[in-house]
Amino acid sequence: MMKFVIGFIFLCLSSVDVSPQKEDIVVSVILKNVIGKSFTFNQSDRKDYLNDVIITYLGKVETKNKSKYHILTWGRIWGPNRHTTGTILLYDYKKRYFGKYVLGAINDLPVKLDCNKLIFDNKQKIDCDQSIMTTIDFETIPKDIFLKCNGDQGDIYELSF
Repeated sequence: MMKFVIGFIFLCLSSVDVSPQKEDIVVSVILKNVIGKSFTFNQSDRKDYLNDVIITYLGKVETKNKSKYHILTWGRIWGPNRHTTGTILLYDYKKRYFGKYVLGAINDLPVKLDCNKLIFDNKQKIDCDQSIMTTIDFETIPKDIFLKCNGDQGDIYELSF
């Protein structure tokens, strides 16, 4: 059972690498410059296999040292059981990949970017207090983010490059 769990986690983490092909679709969404609109891309190489990527451009942040970044979400729905993974992507102002936060599922993704802050809610999470919202300030790019679930409990996600 442990081998299955480790294999599943590895598969989820490896599914969010930003390859040149994936980078092209991310940059195409940035170039559209439509905040809050989701774009779906079929990434499957087989007709009978679900592998959809949903990319949403949330907007731009500017850090206190005046660096500017584009923030997008990358949600993936895949396999016969419709597994999901979620990632927050950061691109610099020249549309070059900067880093990512690999979250759990699509339900963990932020709902919007407002005044340089990512806003998360728990409305889609049955195991969490649905009235809790988390706000992450991007005055500086956080090395990790903590998403509240119940009381002081939640999940920490690290920035990776």
